[in-house]
Amino acid sequence: MLAVTGGVPRYLEEIDPAQTAEQNIERLCFRSGGPLFNEFGQIFHDIFSRRAETYREIVATLVDGPRSITEISKGLRRRRGGTLSEAMEDLESAGFLSRDVAFNPITAKNRPRTLRYRICDNYLRFYLKYIEPVTEQVRKGLYRRTPLEAFQAWDSIVGLQFENLVLGNLALIVERIGLSNVPVLNAGPYFQARTARRPGCQIDLLLRTKHSLYVFEVKFRARIDNSVIAEVRKKIDCLDGVAGLSIRRGLIYQEEVAPEVTQADYFDHLVPFERLLVP
Repeated sequence: MLAVTGGVPRYLEEIDPAQTAEQNIERLCFRSGGPLFNEFGQIFHDIFSRRAETYREIVATLVDGPRSITEISKGLRRRRGGTLSEAMEDLESAGFLSRDVAFNPITAKNRPRTLRYRICDNYLRFYLKYIEPVTEQVRKGLYRRTPLEAFQAWDSIVGLQFENLVLGNLALIVERIGLSNVPVLNAGPYFQARTARRPGCQIDLLLRTKHSLYVFEVKFRARIDNSVIAEVRKKIDCLDGVAGLSIRRGLIYQEEVAPEVTQADYFDHLVPFERLLVP
């Protein structure tokens, strides 16, 4: 439910505890009278008025993951700057988009050229990806409930939704891994472009303290097996010039971690997401 609603209190108030998450989502999102079936249009038109359709086209380019302003402009076949930059600022101010800037692992300073935008509103992405394509069928009463796992690209989208939840709770993560009293110089997603001299890589969450670099993988998967260790090891190997730093490895996850992952003792921090929800 958090992955779909983003944890917005008003949406959570609509949950019926007697129903499963799947039943709640079907009732709220895929019925003509469902609160979340009609919410998107009302929100966008109330906030953006005549610009609503243009702004909807912009966020639609980000449904499958973060993109740079150049990639967004190409997807829209519009020039960078001007009205597009203004629109991005409006969407960010309204809380629909977030900007991520990778930082240099050594200096902890931001790299402005790595700026990418992502949809940080989970309901917005879920609506555009799964509700909007079937709106006519729902209105006509023709839609038949489909298991969530059967939705196209469900695993990748729910993974993005889960990452949003994690990135939106950085303060809780810092607390859970024992850094409450340690200055964190920078934190956020990390992405390194491929060049002739170095491979590209993407790290779900990178935290930098004075002497340490925390590399976190974020996983939402029914069963997380030993392959996650090889994934993280490969990403760390791709990082440039971090030999002088202490590398701490972490896994933030939902669902089940295979026993061999725990037994390998590779991760310094294994953080089940539900631990972030408990005071």
